[in-house]
Amino acid sequence: MRTKRSLLGAIGTMTLLLGPVCASGSAQAASSAASAVSPTISPAAPSQLVASGDHVTCDTGNFCAGVWDPTVNQWRVFSLYNCNRYYLSNWHGTGEVKNSQTDNAQATLYGQNGNVIQTFPVSTDAPDVDWEPVWSIRNC
Repeated sequence: MRTKRSLLGAIGTMTLLLGPVCASGSAQAASSAASAVSPTISPAAPSQLVASGDHVTCDTGNFCAGVWDPTVNQWRVFSLYNCNRYYLSNWHGTGEVKNSQTDNAQATLYGQNGNVIQTFPVSTDAPDVDWEPVWSIRNC
């Protein structure tokens, strides 16, 4: 009988020791998923989700900017119609832009210090953009 108790005691001890380790791993995985944040823009502008592998489309009169949204694993495309300076939050990685505005309105991307990073004339192209250095967009 002594052997059975020792064996049961050892199993119980191992369960107590490994339980927090397993729970910690699960908590870390849940924490990583919970830490994903959707990209936003201020002032608010309408956006739509686009499946991975698809390109940005843009209605006439808009400047459209696509950024990866890790919370839904799709592209989030913001349609900027009203002439304004839009400030970006949680925009990471590379995305696409398309300038479908009228009257040859040029869109400009700005860095942290207000420096011009890139400009986009009206075009049917949808070039790639590195969003990491971009802090704001003026669509007109």
